[in-house]
Amino acid sequence: MPTSCSVDALLSDAPGLSGCTLLGHGANRMVLSDPADPGCCLKLELPAPARTSGSLRTRLRRRLARLFPQLGENAVELRAWHRLFTRLGADALAGRIAASHGIIETPAGPALRCELVRDADGRPAPSLYALLYETPRFTADALCAAVDDFEAWLQWHAIPLFDLNAGNFVVIDGDGGPRMICVDAKSTLSGKELLPLSRQLPALRRRKIARRAERLRKRIRTALPTGASLR
Repeated sequence: MPTSCSVDALLSDAPGLSGCTLLGHGANRMVLSDPADPGCCLKLELPAPARTSGSLRTRLRRRLARLFPQLGENAVELRAWHRLFTRLGADALAGRIAASHGIIETPAGPALRCELVRDADGRPAPSLYALLYETPRFTADALCAAVDDFEAWLQWHAIPLFDLNAGNFVVIDGDGGPRMICVDAKSTLSGKELLPLSRQLPALRRRKIARRAERLRKRIRTALPTGASLR
């Protein structure tokens, strides 16, 4: 994963983005505030030198994306959102998966404009990763219950979302405890399987979702000590 310093340098060197605030970054993209719309954020794909090396498969996918932009991370995520929206509608997705509005041009290149999920205090909701390793606020039991709830929702709607990574979720403080919202649904279209059988066969899909959810719960319990004075 690129360091915060390297991403900050990229942001400072990008002309016309001085009004944007860096909200987060991953191995392939950085997330910025949208100066044109406080309800949205912008996802920009990092240039090749700033990305992690990745596996051979990952590197091949990146090379193909340079030749065919429709294979890029932002384009895939937008298609994944449109497919979910067409099948389930806005009401079913609200509060579960952050909306993707479209790809726009910015001074730093194309960016995916997405819904910016905010906490009750109006600030951008923290990622699950941040709540595990940077600023803990909830107990492991509370966050595992949020995973249970999201897993049940995926199973009920037969959504093949398999990348249950702590960096792909933000967490809001709901009335009944923490609630997870997915901010990257491209794994419903893109995965590591050569043949996407888990997205096609219901029994395989259910088992894979269950395995990935259990892996996330184990990660939460490993990161948060039992008995910590959290909510």
